[in-house]
Amino acid sequence: MKTLQLGRRAALAALAMVPVMLAIGETAKAEDRTIRLLRAPVGAFEPLYIAQEKGYFKDKGLNVEIAIGGGPDQNIAQAMAAQVEIVMTGAVPLVAAVANGVPVVAILGAEGHVAPPTTGLVVKADSPIKTIADLKGKRIGMPGIASPQGLATLLALEGAGVSQSDVSLVNLPFDAVVESAERGQVDATFPIGLFYTLAKSQRFREFPEVIEPIEDTPAIIYAATRDWAEANAETLSAFNEAMLKAYADANADEKLVRAVDHAQTRLPPDFIDTRPIVPFDGGFDRDVWNRMNEGLARFGFLPKVPGPSEYIRDGAPK
Repeated sequence: MKTLQLGRRAALAALAMVPVMLAIGETAKAEDRTIRLLRAPVGAFEPLYIAQEKGYFKDKGLNVEIAIGGGPDQNIAQAMAAQVEIVMTGAVPLVAAVANGVPVVAILGAEGHVAPPTTGLVVKADSPIKTIADLKGKRIGMPGIASPQGLATLLALEGAGVSQSDVSLVNLPFDAVVESAERGQVDATFPIGLFYTLAKSQRFREFPEVIEPIEDTPAIIYAATRDWAEANAETLSAFNEAMLKAYADANADEKLVRAVDHAQTRLPPDFIDTRPIVPFDGGFDRDVWNRMNEGLARFGFLPKVPGPSEYIRDGAPK
């Protein structure tokens, strides 16, 4: 099955880098406590810069070097290669990696599928697609097929009597999801984060019922290799404490988040100043996350359903 093969390829890419790993415990030495971090390219990264600017990392004796990462699977592979210590990635790519034998763990939540929504299945305003059933025989773009968006799409199609084989799920880069729909390269699309908000501002028409099955599930998370997390428990705890302070600030004052967007993105200023902002949440609801994984396995996105202790670090926020 194509979707399962995608998960396996991502996992194999990460596993292939294991033999060339550096001694992970040496990559962030206790005396300087440096953390190299790859952030998400599309959102939920703002508290990193708030923590940096307010001195929360410095107060904890941390030197956090932030770089813009790539796709979720790419970021995990970079962690496995010991190129960085912490990465932002997706909840599904992380579990898919673990299910395929890659030793990575979630260490902190960032953003979940909560109100206001940050993702949704949309079509152009003038699209002839009026119902979910109309998607039969159509192409649906999304940034990662083995994803909450993939699961939500297939559940919605199933409810409308459309099978998985009746549609073509197209894997697209984050920044091409909306553009591909505009150009007619896909018939419907499932943008996330800032690109979802952009699609809405361009009057794309949404099927809001599609995301109901993934509500409250984790979307964007922070992760590290299990070896590094276990060898650097104090450094990791200090990082989480600093980030949770930044989360509290961001949730209390949206201006802080928008200021980071202005400084760190090239999005239009008017868009930044009006886009909805989702609360940042560092915790994980293990039961909700596990139910999502069971659904993913049913559609072939996962070869098995690992237990929460296999993909969430012991001591991670709840």
